[in-house]
Amino acid sequence: MTGPHRPLRLLRLVPVAALAISLAACGAAGAPSAAAPSPATPSPVAPTLFPGPSSDAGAGGGSGGNVGSGGAVIVDPTPVDPAAGQPTIVIPKAGQKNPHPVGATTLRASVDGRHVLVKVAWYSGVEPCNVLDSVRVERSGTDVAITVIEGASRLDVACIEIAQLKATIVDLGELEPGVYTIIAPNGDAPPVQVTIG
Repeated sequence: MTGPHRPLRLLRLVPVAALAISLAACGAAGAPSAAAPSPATPSPVAPTLFPGPSSDAGAGGGSGGNVGSGGAVIVDPTPVDPAAGQPTIVIPKAGQKNPHPVGATTLRASVDGRHVLVKVAWYSGVEPCNVLDSVRVERSGTDVAITVIEGASRLDVACIEIAQLKATIVDLGELEPGVYTIIAPNGDAPPVQVTIG
């Protein structure tokens, strides 16, 4: 069984190599393309190959990727979500049932002249069990405390238990000149200081 089947396996690799050589030699000048596989023979989806460690790196190479034949690193072709780790921006929907404070994990301030916006992020569950009801802002001199209030829009449903990173933008308006400390008393977000000139 090595006779007729062996060349067939080699032919599947030849079009990719021939195409790479043709493109390198001729650029985009209309080089003849390699023959496509027959429609009756499905071709497997191959992972993308990038140059691997140099040949003097020794066996095993110490690379973090999977090293394939010829020293190429095999890259997983699965798509990566570019927004992974970014919060979903939500807006308050007043009137939720069982409102309660939620601990913020991060605070980020943006200053434009004397106008201050604060992005507050926290981990929460899914709707309708976890819905942003409101954001309470309390000022005492130059200290500003921001508290996220969540509730449920429905109490007669069960929600999957999965954590979501959520955020909302709080407009503190125009502040007088000075140094302000912004805190989230019900969370572990580090305080943020802003200077208004």
